[in-house]
Amino acid sequence: MNPVNTKPYNLPETATWLITGCSSGIGQAIATLIASKPNQHLIATARNPSSLSYLPDGNPNILKLALDVTKVASVDAAFAEAKKHFGEDFYLDVVVNNAGYSLSGDTEAATEEEMHQEMETLFFGTVRVTMRAVEVMRQHKDHRGGLIFNISSLAGLIGLPGHAFYHAGKFAVEGWSESVAREMHPDWNINFCIVEPSGVKTEFEGHSKARTAPHPAYAGEDMPARQLEVFVNKGIKAGAAAGMIEPAALAETLFTIASRGEKVPLRLPLGVTVWKMAKMKFAGALAELDAVKEISAMGREI
Repeated sequence: MNPVNTKPYNLPETATWLITGCSSGIGQAIATLIASKPNQHLIATARNPSSLSYLPDGNPNILKLALDVTKVASVDAAFAEAKKHFGEDFYLDVVVNNAGYSLSGDTEAATEEEMHQEMETLFFGTVRVTMRAVEVMRQHKDHRGGLIFNISSLAGLIGLPGHAFYHAGKFAVEGWSESVAREMHPDWNINFCIVEPSGVKTEFEGHSKARTAPHPAYAGEDMPARQLEVFVNKGIKAGAAAGMIEPAALAETLFTIASRGEKVPLRLPLGVTVWKMAKMKFAGALAELDAVKEISAMGREI
């Protein structure tokens, strides 16, 4: 299996960042951080650009754009506008695919529109932006490389009840990102980093969350999804939010990964919770693998 991210990545002093989903939360925190660095260039995007009013106007290093990642025309228009603003020598150094929302509820109750819209935003939106970004990075005459952060979460590692399509979207992003990372020629030095934060203090439980209609077959208190909801709500009331990641801290971590001049990790779990749960999952997977070793061998030696 060919390795990924084989060379150290060096962030240019005048790097250009493209960030999706900048209206709030993680995206807003990263955009705010980059805007505070005089030599960095920022392309901040959101479906509604008026939500980017926290960024200053009149700074040639900051471009605020409307971008709906579910629409090909919108992605094309955003890249065209960025090239127009920054000139023919336009280059993308760092891309942060952050746009998304969570669809929760009972899987059987989800409509075709709900499930497709979730995948359009989480997965295909990331695909569209990444493909355009790779093209820009690959074709530039200097071949200085680039870095693509695809924001996943604990949901990209472990499937929990009541969020099946959100997990599906994040699992898809992770598998696709790993595959595309292995397609890159080492000389291009285009790096991928799948970011897997645990709980982040954002507005994700508000306007960034949708819910299916309830399904009567899953309404009982003994159903796994209902039990998880009770557990989460108790944790919130008990102050579990105090242990969540601050968006500003996450932004600083990503900037450190980009600027430290070292190899970029393909996966970056962030937070104590996700690290512990990932370790538990992999330990369980290894035990399960050992348990089926004889069956898997199908009469041969392993």
